[in-house]
Amino acid sequence: MQVARLVFSDGDAWYTILTTLLNMVMIDKKYYWGILFDMDGVIVDSMRHHADGWRTVFRENCGIELSREDIFKREGMSGLSSIVDIFVEKGMAVPAERELIELREKKLELFEQNEIQLFPEMRGILELLDSKNIGIGLVTGSLRRSVQHVLKDDILRYFEAVITVDDISLGKPHPEPYLIGIERLGMKKKYVLAVENAPMGIASAKGAGIDCFAVETTLGGDYLNGADMVFKNHRDLYGYFRDLYGAP
Repeated sequence: MQVARLVFSDGDAWYTILTTLLNMVMIDKKYYWGILFDMDGVIVDSMRHHADGWRTVFRENCGIELSREDIFKREGMSGLSSIVDIFVEKGMAVPAERELIELREKKLELFEQNEIQLFPEMRGILELLDSKNIGIGLVTGSLRRSVQHVLKDDILRYFEAVITVDDISLGKPHPEPYLIGIERLGMKKKYVLAVENAPMGIASAKGAGIDCFAVETTLGGDYLNGADMVFKNHRDLYGYFRDLYGAP
C-alpha cells in the first residue's frame, strides 16, 4: 500500500480520519507517518567499536577496566555524561570538564580509525519507508562529527531531520532529543515511532510520548523491556515494516 504523504495541522480532521482508516486496514498494526531512528546499534554496527575505544581510553588513562556491557547499557547518553556516570559507578572522583573532553577526544580518535558498516537490512528499510513517503529522522547521542564519519551521503539523504548531541541541552534518557525530532518532522506524537537498541534511548522516546520499537543488537530483551515491541534482529524488523507498508 502506497500512501501519499500529507502535511496537515494538528487539528485537521482529515489527517485523523485517514490514519484511523489505515489502522483499520492494518487490523493489528498501528500505522506510523514518521519514524525516528537511533544511529549506533540501529542504523550502523558501530557499538562494539565505541565500546572498545572507551575500554582502551579508560584502561590506559584512568586504570579502570570496563566490559563492553558497561558501555552498551549507557548507549544514548552524551559522551561526557556517560564518562561521568562511569566514574560515579566506580566510586571514583569525577575529573574536571577539560579532562573529560580530552578523554572523549582520545576515544573519538580511536573510533574514527574504524570503517563502520551499515546493518545489511537497514538500506532496504530506508528505501521502503522512503518509497511510501514516510518521514524519516535520526536521533543520536553521538556528535555531528561522528554522524558525518559513519553515514555516507547516499544514506544521509533519507533523513529529513538529524538530531545529534550538538543540537540538544539534555541527552538521552531525557526526552529532549526525541521531542526535537518530533518537532522537526512536523507530526503529532501519536503518529511517530522511535527505533532504539538501548534502555536510555527507549526511556527518552517513551518520555517524549511516542511508541518505541527495540532491536537486540547489543543487549538482550531483559534490558529492552520498556519498548513497545522488541525484535531479535533487523531482518525481523524489516519484515514487520514490509507487512505494515507493503513491498517497495
